Amino acid sequence: MRLQDKISIITGGCGGIGRAIAVRFLQEGSTVVLADAVMSNDKREVQDILKRYDGKAEFFITDVSRSVEVSKMADGIYEKFGKIDILVNCAGIYEKKAILDMSDEDWDRTLRINLYGCFYCSRAVGNYMKSQKNGGVIINIASIGGQTAPSFGHSHYATSKAGMMGFTRAIALELGPYGIRTNNICPGVTVETQMGDEAAINVGDEYLKRVPLGRHAVPLDIADGALYLASDESSCVTGATLSINGGAFMF
Repeated sequence: MRLQDKISIITGGCGGIGRAIAVRFLQEGSTVVLADAVMSNDKREVQDILKRYDGKAEFFITDVSRSVEVSKMADGIYEKFGKIDILVNCAGIYEKKAILDMSDEDWDRTLRINLYGCFYCSRAVGNYMKSQKNGGVIINIASIGGQTAPSFGHSHYATSKAGMMGFTRAIALELGPYGIRTNNICPGVTVETQMGDEAAINVGDEYLKRVPLGRHAVPLDIADGALYLASDESSCVTGATLSINGGAFMF
């Protein structure tokens, strides 16, 4: 098993991509903490995971937009398990609002969850990874929207994800000397998720016709990429971006 005895935190762990990553990591031997503000619309699926992997999967209520809550989460998990090996910053929101109609609150909410949350979690967990002196892995779930193809009405989302990508490269430089690897995954439209199904409607069939592989990603595609970046198979990979979107980033 590629993640045997690892302790992983997945923020946004109750969402479609977060749950898929959690299950994939659990299958590979990791203990996984699904950190989310609420158990949300997919409560039954999350409860099934917690039951199926009893003792290896836990749910931790955390609003990543609040620094104090993030610190409390990191402290609690470290106190319980004695280490934190892997952090996946997957928490995010995707709300449509044109810039001319956008309020300060609309902008702030997206940036605080998507980008500030990534910063808060990486700082809190990164300090524990540094103190452990055995490295660690941080994976940031960015987006094609911050890479090359923002969609109408999502300037705040595109900004948050572009910021996440720059942040990843910067902290890869800072944390590398401690053996901590930090990488991005950039999904495109990822169906079979609440956010992705909405995005698929927004972009329409014409978008899909231009995707070289001719299909949208599904959560398992992203989870397999996260597993690669979390495992020793990517031991010399940091500051990189793995695009998992059928080639959509090329146009």
